[in-house]
Amino acid sequence: MTDAREYADGEGTFGERKDLPEVPCRKCGRTGCIVVRTWESDCGGYEDRRYECQSCGWYWWIDGPDA
Repeated sequence: MTDAREYADGEGTFGERKDLPEVPCRKCGRTGCIVVRTWESDCGGYEDRRYECQSCGWYWWIDGPDA
């Protein structure tokens, strides 16, 4: 069963940053400036990925396999 509520960033822990030079930003379209960090909820039940453009500051989430 999927948890319907949204979790705040502080309700989990972010892993190390990983550069993704081949991934374009979903807002500005630039490549070579995207970093991703895995976020795991404190309860251990959820793991998602947060992508961020270091150029324009736009970010987006991709739900993990537990979604």
